Amino acid sequence: MTTESKHEVPSVKLIEALRASGIPQRVIASRLAISPSAVSLLLRGDRALKFDEAVKIQNMIGQVVTSDQPAGRELPVIGWSGAGKWLEAIELARRAIWVPNETSGKFGLDVVGDSMNLVLPEGSVAIVDPEQTDLYSGKLYLLQNSEGEATIKRYRSDPARFEPVSDNDEYVPFRVGSTDFKVIGRVTGGLQAF
Repeated sequence: MTTESKHEVPSVKLIEALRASGIPQRVIASRLAISPSAVSLLLRGDRALKFDEAVKIQNMIGQVVTSDQPAGRELPVIGWSGAGKWLEAIELARRAIWVPNETSGKFGLDVVGDSMNLVLPEGSVAIVDPEQTDLYSGKLYLLQNSEGEATIKRYRSDPARFEPVSDNDEYVPFRVGSTDFKVIGRVTGGLQAF
């Protein structure tokens, strides 16, 4: 699912409002941290509007541009999560996905690997809320090791451990305290393409 088609109308309206604002292109370029030629392409409709740019433009022109879309919001997909092995966590926003407003979470991660394939198959997007770090048995968590690599596992409390949820028997649980890690946040949902 791409966000381009879902947000085409608000993007067009936002660009029209930016053109009507009379803000000089060099100022727009500076505030968006893009080149003046990229601003020209944007204003002509020859360059896609990125989510963070749309937010900055709305702040510049002092208005929010909406459409007739169902209530929802864009959620940035900021990196990869190794759901089968520790992978380096990439902290760069890759794209945004559209989620209902009631979805709890601050960012999404593309799932790579099969250690969680019974709940989060490879290619799905895990939705993570970094404000939820308290551990509850049966819930899924995004973890990060001391090298900055990340994985998703399910927490079990007796004994305290994190375990894969996979049909692949190669993956084994690890006990809390046996590995140096921190809880980045709770996985509150997932999106999967069919």
